[in-house]
Amino acid sequence: MKVKEVELPAELSPEWISREHDRIAAESRGSWLKFDCRSLRKIDSLSIAWLGTLRDAQNASGGRMTLRRLSPDMKARLSQAFVPQEHPPESKEKQSLAVATGESALGLIDQVRDTLVLLSESLYWSTLGFFRKKTLLPEDTTVQMVRVGSSALPIVLLLSTLIGFTLALQSGVQLQKFGAAIFLASGMGITMVTEIGPLMTAVILAGRSGSAITAEISTMMVQEEVSALHSMAVNPIHFLVLPRFWAMTITMPLLTMASAASGIFAAMLVGLLFFRLSPASFMQELQSSVTINYLGQGLIKAVTFAWIIVLVAINKGISVRGGADAVGRATTSCVVTCIFSIILADAVFSFIFYY
Repeated sequence: MKVKEVELPAELSPEWISREHDRIAAESRGSWLKFDCRSLRKIDSLSIAWLGTLRDAQNASGGRMTLRRLSPDMKARLSQAFVPQEHPPESKEKQSLAVATGESALGLIDQVRDTLVLLSESLYWSTLGFFRKKTLLPEDTTVQMVRVGSSALPIVLLLSTLIGFTLALQSGVQLQKFGAAIFLASGMGITMVTEIGPLMTAVILAGRSGSAITAEISTMMVQEEVSALHSMAVNPIHFLVLPRFWAMTITMPLLTMASAASGIFAAMLVGLLFFRLSPASFMQELQSSVTINYLGQGLIKAVTFAWIIVLVAINKGISVRGGADAVGRATTSCVVTCIFSIILADAVFSFIFYY
């Protein structure tokens, strides 16, 4: 192999590099390029980048490059800069549909199992284990109620009012064709109390509060704050799960009733403005149709949806492994899983209540 020797100056200035680069690269292509560094006293990031470019060019052309008579300081700095790059992992073979489906099913089973474990722990410490010694700050529940409850009230009322207005207007137009506009009160009352109120509130809280819970807990996992709780003999269930579990259980039914009331109020305005229904007749029809059974159905759905949101959000948070990108993935997965689980549970309740 042809050898090309080049003596480097005391400083690899930008002017020297721009002047000598083309000549050195052309003359040393495919040969053994030896740099004599006895005079080199200063090296900066530009010099390191230039040497790295030459090294890559020599390797690509089948040549070599070495640096001789380097001072110990220069050798240490260059050794840190020229760390061998790891080869990217080989891409896995494409899995078959059956294997991918099986892995997804097993992952889903694990998530359901972990969520049920969290539910059992939460119910135990909320009932039988309530009076046992536990590290729980009373004000934590109040703080969480403000975060997941009262702070979400404006958006819940706004969206429920708009949805109630839209549904009432579309339903009233159809009912008026048959001279049955008065039944707008019963239809909207039952719909808002049993279906739209709980479902809309749950979807809003899943996107707002559920994602916040997952982001908060997953950040604690990444920063190893949960491990610190274990080292201090603090049960994370008491410190992280119970305040959020209680807060969501208390505030979700209240928000659901507020959502249903705002939707019914919007329906009453539609009946008054577009279909000449007096508020008195609207309220009379509403009271006769919306019974305590319908209110019970709405509250049962609200509590169930609240447990789905908080337990899925916490489970997604505590299962995070990795860095900041894992926090983002967990938050997105939480919202998607919560909304899917809420709609699935609502479908199950429809079979239970009406079949």
